[in-house]
Amino acid sequence: MIMIKRTSIPIMAALAIIASCGPKTVSTRTAVADDQPDGGAYTEKTVPVVTKVAPDGEVTLRFYNALPDVAYISAADFQSIVLPGSTMTVTHTGVGEYTLANGDSKAVVNVNKDVFVTSDFDAFTNQMGLLQPGMANVYYDGMPFVRYKSITMTPAVSTVTLDYGKYGIDLHADGKGTVYFPFATLADLYSDLFYHHAGFNGEKVVANTSVNEVSLARIDPDYNKALLSKETRSESMAEFAYRELCFAMDHFYGFPGRVAHNESLRTRGMDRTLEEDLAAGPAIKKLLKSTDLAEYFVGMQGLNALYYEGHTSMDISSAMGRDRSQYEELTSRIKSVQENNKEIMDAIQQGRLTMGGRAQEVMAVRTLRPQSYGNAQDTYVKRGNTAVCVFNSFNTRAQDAWEAFYAGKGPKPNIKDNNGDSMVIFLDALNKAEADPEVENFIVDITSNGGGSADIVMAMTSLVMNKSYLCYDNPLTKQRSIVEYEVDRDFNGVFDEKDKDVHYNLNFGVLTTDVAFSCGNLFPSMLKDNGVPVVGEKSGGGSCAIQAMCTADGFCFQISSFRSRLNSLAGENIDSGIVPDIVIPSDEMIEIQVTEDRKMTVKNYKDFYDIEKVGKLVKEWNK
Repeated sequence: MIMIKRTSIPIMAALAIIASCGPKTVSTRTAVADDQPDGGAYTEKTVPVVTKVAPDGEVTLRFYNALPDVAYISAADFQSIVLPGSTMTVTHTGVGEYTLANGDSKAVVNVNKDVFVTSDFDAFTNQMGLLQPGMANVYYDGMPFVRYKSITMTPAVSTVTLDYGKYGIDLHADGKGTVYFPFATLADLYSDLFYHHAGFNGEKVVANTSVNEVSLARIDPDYNKALLSKETRSESMAEFAYRELCFAMDHFYGFPGRVAHNESLRTRGMDRTLEEDLAAGPAIKKLLKSTDLAEYFVGMQGLNALYYEGHTSMDISSAMGRDRSQYEELTSRIKSVQENNKEIMDAIQQGRLTMGGRAQEVMAVRTLRPQSYGNAQDTYVKRGNTAVCVFNSFNTRAQDAWEAFYAGKGPKPNIKDNNGDSMVIFLDALNKAEADPEVENFIVDITSNGGGSADIVMAMTSLVMNKSYLCYDNPLTKQRSIVEYEVDRDFNGVFDEKDKDVHYNLNFGVLTTDVAFSCGNLFPSMLKDNGVPVVGEKSGGGSCAIQAMCTADGFCFQISSFRSRLNSLAGENIDSGIVPDIVIPSDEMIEIQVTEDRKMTVKNYKDFYDIEKVGKLVKEWNK
């Protein structure tokens, strides 16, 4: 067992990690605060820490009498959990003021004003070095054939000031050089695009420091049990959790652009938007502040009426999992609350419809594409001098196989053994087309692609245009970034000079519909920026990566992240979708047979799947 032990000395606090033997214990003590402290009396509790990678340990949390159910943690202790082996120093630099230095950057905290200031937010909160030493705090999913190269930020320096006091969130110090934040507040601060995040469920701290996975239950299968074991929560926790959630959404949500109240949320915040702009808002707010768990769940679901844009999901009832047989009573109570709050449920539905319920378009693609291509499972189709590669997500299903290959412990993934993996599909199709002397045109069909891994996009775009980069801005820091990546372009397991020699003598094009979302929107944006024609209709949008978060009481949810609001090379937000270079009309509606006894009227996408016609259009564009 590893114990995280906090030590305090005047002016500076440093972290030490020491080995200890024996079973874990949970101890509490009540104390009167030290000389010149901030926060008053408190209780301390030592709880287990689970990270999956590092040996399980312990950490001491504080519970101030003013908020007896809200866990506080020293900034240095939190740093040691999310970046095992690292050290943070805390220096007293003025009245109520402390400078936090964690090796990558510095921040100044004023516990009297409850303000946090840093001139390098990304560096101060950077956990991406856990994946690749020296990596900046960038978007990266961990695929071994892609690696970080460099980042250019404009402006190079940006000062971020977080006014926690404005939201009634108190920061504290013990008078001896240790600074305390609410646990959830620090967890919000450090959460990133690899789903590094942490939560406290009332019994233990669980932190994702290794797995590209939104749910903390992936790290600790028992994490959600403690959260779901109670029917109620205290009034102080309910009030604090609401204020903390307002702070998190006002600062760390990416404001991608398309949600109906985007500008109000961006300029006035979640609380005022609920109170003034959404008819069901006051009812949602009331449930969010409820002490009843079922009402709280429906309140969180109600936030999807404000924030739903395909990436954000505020429904914390997902903690119950898919098999909810053991939570029948809670499920019944949630249903009852929903039935008594029809206004909220209607608002949720309207929010989803506003964002474009694409059921008809999806059904059109699934029905009409196989009629032209043949077998719906085919990922490579050829007609005359044109080949089409089809995949419905930028998925990483063969990630374990790819990692084994790059570690020299397994064969290179192939279409026979890994035919569901997007990268495998793409490489197989490219090589078939390049080897076929008849093929001149290569169409990437993402007409039903709902998104996935940006790493796959990076690798695919590198093969098409010999460039690999992401352009995005950060609404919090007001900086624009261009991040360059290296790709093992010959996929031989080694990054070397031979990667520059990879070239495909084909006319490329990408076929889109408004079903193509997220990375299905990023991919055509990048290709269009580099002269590869986008064919079909405007893609479905989506401009933010997903960030995993936790409420103050420990429930996991996900949002469109502030860290990466995707842009075109010209700096334009791509959330509204990519306008095609070659438009194929889809205004005509046709009737299709959905089931034996049901028909549906859908867009007529038949011309999208006329391979020879699309190939001819792409060839003419590339002349």
